Amino acid sequence: MPPETNSSISQKVNSSANQLKTSLGSLIALFSGQGARQGYLSAIDQGVISLSNFLATIILARNVDPTQLGVYGVGFVTLRLVRAFQDGLIVQPMNVFGAGMEQDEFKQYATNTSLFQIGLALVSASVVAVSGWVLTELGNDTAGPTLFILWLPFLWWQMQEYLRRMLYTRGLVLNAVINSFIANGVRIAIMIYLVNQGTLSGVTGLEAIAWGSFVALFPGLWFTRHYWTRKLVNLKGTWRRNWEFGRWLLGSTLTNWVAVEFYPILTAGLVSFAAAGAYRALQNLVAPVHLLLRAVDTFLTPRAANLYEKNGQRALTHTLRSIYLALGIPVLGILIIAMLFPEQLLALIYGDTYLAYSNGVVLMALFYALMFAYWPLLSIFKAAQLSRPIFIANILAIISMFTIGIWAILRWGVYGTIVGQVVNALVINIVLWGYWISMRRSSR
Repeated sequence: MPPETNSSISQKVNSSANQLKTSLGSLIALFSGQGARQGYLSAIDQGVISLSNFLATIILARNVDPTQLGVYGVGFVTLRLVRAFQDGLIVQPMNVFGAGMEQDEFKQYATNTSLFQIGLALVSASVVAVSGWVLTELGNDTAGPTLFILWLPFLWWQMQEYLRRMLYTRGLVLNAVINSFIANGVRIAIMIYLVNQGTLSGVTGLEAIAWGSFVALFPGLWFTRHYWTRKLVNLKGTWRRNWEFGRWLLGSTLTNWVAVEFYPILTAGLVSFAAAGAYRALQNLVAPVHLLLRAVDTFLTPRAANLYEKNGQRALTHTLRSIYLALGIPVLGILIIAMLFPEQLLALIYGDTYLAYSNGVVLMALFYALMFAYWPLLSIFKAAQLSRPIFIANILAIISMFTIGIWAILRWGVYGTIVGQVVNALVINIVLWGYWISMRRSSR
């Protein structure tokens, strides 16, 4: 064999070995050190939130009819709509810009952004209150009261969530965990009290979210007390900075909400609120995956932004690979269990009410597998301030939803809802991974 060939083979072997060593090193770093400890706390935090959402759905499903569960589910999805505005205009810019700021600079920045957050909370709460009142006056006694009562969580949940995410930005993850414990503990306690009083409904379940957030707002203000100042400097400049970065991100989060979250609302409108309730029951079976996906978004984005600023795209590549290695086994394990034992899980959690929908569990697991395939990549794009590909991916998914998705819902009901979401997730994967592969080739 020629010496050149031996040399080429040796170089390829060494390159592969170095890549493996780098991946293992990144994986070890992910599970050790200060950053890893914060990651564990972040997982606990998201565990508290996801477990509370899981328990809330179970409490409702066992004590109200599918229509009321659908009311709660539609209201919950609508709450995520305002989170899309919050993420795009306030939280994600704060994650990216605020993570590397010195204390004095961040105090000014945080004070300015808090004013934006208060304005968003007041405006959004007013919009849903007026819209709900109008619908109720027009005779819609299901959607009207649901929309009206959302003014409470739109107001208090937004403020509490803003403070919680600020704690993440500054690395105070333990305080964020405490805040989540308070908010969700109060929420579940209120729901249990309502069950004992015989007054639990989809609407009062939404109210419980608001009052839990209201109670947690006060310790949140205490935890962030060092990040405020009375001096308002360059308020316009802060808004311009957030807007220049966040406008594409806002478009991305809004289109992502439409592409992923709007399906239950379509189901309620095209089929019934009871069908939306059945969808919520099926989705709740794979709720632990939410824990991991939300933990990735909350924890990874500010950390990846710091890494990208210091070390460029190579750091993002190593981080992305490590996240998939770390989360792949638990996510796939949860989804496989759900697919293997759908009837047993539905009977265990809800009794006989939703057993007829057991065939939908496989579709739901497929949807969440595809969502996991692109979710960490979303955080990486946000950290690198590349929001345009996210926007394009979700626009194409929306086109799919208003064509294939609506056709599927009208043809197969709840199952069609999930089929449409599977197609949407596949479209988003194709666009984002195509862009990522292209970007890596260009950097080489």
